Order: sequence, then structure tokens, then C-alpha cells
Amino acid sequence: MKEITPRQPAGTLAANLDQLIESFLLAQDVGITSKVVYRRALKRFKEFLSLREAADGVGYLTKTDIVQYKSHLLAEGLSPRTGNLYLTSVRQFFKYLESNRIYPDVSAGLKGFKRSYGFNRDPLTLQQARDLLSSIDTSDIIGLRDFAMINLMLRTGLRTMEVVGSDVGDIRQTSNATLLYVRSKGKDAKDDFVVLTREAYEPIARYLAARQCTDPRAALFVSHSTANDGDRLTTQSLRAGVKTRLTDIGVFSSRISAHSLRHTFATMALANGATIEQVRDTLRHASIATTQIYVHTTDRIEHSAEGTIVL
Repeated sequence: MKEITPRQPAGTLAANLDQLIESFLLAQDVGITSKVVYRRALKRFKEFLSLREAADGVGYLTKTDIVQYKSHLLAEGLSPRTGNLYLTSVRQFFKYLESNRIYPDVSAGLKGFKRSYGFNRDPLTLQQARDLLSSIDTSDIIGLRDFAMINLMLRTGLRTMEVVGSDVGDIRQTSNATLLYVRSKGKDAKDDFVVLTREAYEPIARYLAARQCTDPRAALFVSHSTANDGDRLTTQSLRAGVKTRLTDIGVFSSRISAHSLRHTFATMALANGATIEQVRDTLRHASIATTQIYVHTTDRIEHSAEGTIVL
């Protein structure tokens, strides 16, 4: 490709970034969720450029500046996954700028953050899962909601955002099953589903009956606090509520959270005979390699070399 001469210094690029970002987003054939991620990541990059311009009087951007941005993200304490999302957005943006002869792709060849093998959260043990459910007092509406919600997550492996994004009408009966349609990560439509067993569905039905809720457009799980009564439950509220319930049964580990319920489902399903393909389909992993981490971890524990040592 013919060498592209930058048309504008970095400071000017930063000043025009909003307009360039909008043009970039319009040109991307991706979903709404991906565009939100791009916008958020590029806003952060713009803030970095503005700080550099004010501090150093940056002229033209070079690959060194992009490498320094990577170091900046690392210093901010971002996880490798989040950092890579931001870097991917910057790479795509500069590819767009170069293809339109606006600015050379100074991000070319930039390596992402190394990701550790495994998960950041641990699953519950079977006993902890049982204790968690049995500890919830279902004599009031909040208890009914929390039991239905946590039980649902343990039995289907749903993500927190999928739970709070569900509506009453997303539950559909077929001739031989009850399904809950959800909006999977990175998608715009609710075209994926999990199967609701009787044990998963009945607590939800009891909760909705107590709410006297029949509107299919209503949120499946709502707040029952005085200030926000009837509002859709937020992911923050769900996570905080699960953490409180875990604390109630004496689980204080920072590695166990609401997302641990998803890991618990996968671990228990595999232990009880589900195939890796079945678990992958339920969790809706893009790559089966992600699901295989559960198998590796389980096998590593059950068939550890450490257990062979006799002293």
C-alpha cells in the first residue's frame, strides 16, 4: 500500500474525533452492542489523546503513542479481557482511517494483553448451592424473587445481564417444553433460549403470581424497594443481592459472585453427565474452547498429580 501522510496532527485528530467516530460507526456492519463498545472505547482513547496533547504537545501520532496507550490501560488496572476490547476498537478505528486515507494505521501489529487460562470466578460447591437456596426466606415478595432468580441462574447458567433483560413474555410454552428466550451477549435480538425445567419454572410462576403480573411486556424481575418499586432490576442490584445472600451462608471469597452461579451450572452439568456440546449450547459460548476450560479444571482436580504423592 502506498504510504499515507497524516493530514492532521494528533491534537487536531483528537479535536475531530467525535465526527470521525460517528463516520466509523456508521461504516461498521456490527450490532448495536458492538457499536456501544466501540464508542465507549474510542471515547477513552480520545481522553488519552487530549491528556497527551496538553502534557506533551504531541504532533503526529505514531505506533509508540499507541503502545503507550496500551501501557496506560494496563496502569488503569483493566482486566486483560477489557483491555483487549479497547485495543481492538482502536485497531479497527485506525484501519478505517487508513482505508479512507485520513490517517495511517499506526496500530498495525500491536499485540493485545495476554489472557490467563481459566476463569476469574469460582463455582459454588454442591453443598453451597443447596445452602444458598435453602437460606432464602420465601415468605415475602423479595424472598420469592431472589429464590426464583438465583434458582434460575443455577439451573440454566444465565448471565446477569440476560436475567435482568428478560421480560415476562419471553417465557414461551411449546408442545413439550417451557423456554425462556434471552438476548445473548453481543446480540440485538432475543433469539437464543434456555430450557426451563419444572424446578426452574415453578418458583418464577409463584413469584409472578405474588406480583399479580400478567403483562408480557413487564420485566421478569423487578425491584421491590420503596424508591424503585416496580422498576426493572439492574445488574448492579442483582449482583449486590446475590453477594448478600452468599454472605448470609458464610461465603466471603472475592472469587465467588453472581457470575459464579453460571460456572456452578456448567460444573454440575458436566459432573452429572451432560456432554461438553450440551453445556456449550446452553451457555452459548462462541467457541467450545471456552467450555473446555470447565472440563480441564474438573479433570485437573479429580486426577491431580499431587494426589499420587505418598510420604
